[in-house]
Amino acid sequence: MEEKIAVKVVKYRAEEVRRKLQLLGLIDNNFKPKVEVDYVYFPLKTTNNLNILIKDYPLEVTSTFFKRRWKKARSLRESLMNILPEKLHPYIPSSMDLVGDIALVHVPDELESYSSMIGRAVMEIYPRVKTVLSKQGETIGEYRIRMFKIIAGGLDTETIHREHGCIYKLDLMKAFFNPRMSGERLRIALQVKDNENILDMFAGVGPFSILIAKKNPTVKVTAIEINPDAYRYLLMNISLNKVEDRVKAIHGDVRQVLGDIKIVYDRIIMDLPFDSLKFLGLALSKLKKNGIIHLYHVESGEDSVSRASLKIARLTEEIGYKVDIIYSHKLLEVAPLKFIISLELMKIN
Repeated sequence: MEEKIAVKVVKYRAEEVRRKLQLLGLIDNNFKPKVEVDYVYFPLKTTNNLNILIKDYPLEVTSTFFKRRWKKARSLRESLMNILPEKLHPYIPSSMDLVGDIALVHVPDELESYSSMIGRAVMEIYPRVKTVLSKQGETIGEYRIRMFKIIAGGLDTETIHREHGCIYKLDLMKAFFNPRMSGERLRIALQVKDNENILDMFAGVGPFSILIAKKNPTVKVTAIEINPDAYRYLLMNISLNKVEDRVKAIHGDVRQVLGDIKIVYDRIIMDLPFDSLKFLGLALSKLKKNGIIHLYHVESGEDSVSRASLKIARLTEEIGYKVDIIYSHKLLEVAPLKFIISLELMKIN
């Protein structure tokens, strides 16, 4: 409750007076009018020009306490600006990710003690969110597990995510999934030509493989995944999206799996940004001449694209292959001045 200057008017004239006050810009709409027996009180921003009404209506200028209107925040920043100390405002997260009905937010160290408050704010802005997770560093290990902390909502971290007409079931605590790659996945899927034979070396729960197969029913995709939980969801998602005839899932280490596969591919996807270069020689050995590799690599610095391109050119020369880098683009910032670079390599020999 907050005390405000107000006008008091009899009930039967209240709506008429309200409209006049609104036209004059005098009502403070941040507060709710108050009704008491035969009178209505309207909170005012100012009394300027109020005399225009006083001569025509039986108004009494007074003051009383009003309830503030609850106004839904449109962003996390807007929600937290009125709650957190001003010195912490620069650390408020500027964005968040939604995966199905789960929200992902990065809570900086400076706001760690306010994590629960931030989580509740997210759930107020997005009522359909059931759980809010705080990102805890980068992905770790060969299973690509990203550490999260539940800061609001329930303990269930399994969800259904929809993207470009595809359905993905996954558990973010058990399998890696990056919703910010959505546009990139579509860009690649739209490049695929009829009857291509495609290898997805690090398939995860299947977002590249399944979208490609949905967009072009003539392709064949081999999707390899080492993480047993991610592989389980990959199988589910292939079935959910009805692409069993186009996507073959294989569980195992790509280095061992590809040793038993003698065919070569038209297109290879290497979505393993922190370690993709370790597998580039293997990928090139399984690629047709003039075939394409879509490679994702993490590089630092403002000149990260040129640095990544130079690094790949040197590496391919060292391992005895010639490639043309036909596309290079700074895709996502994963840390200050640290970027995922999207590159497309065409094998010349």
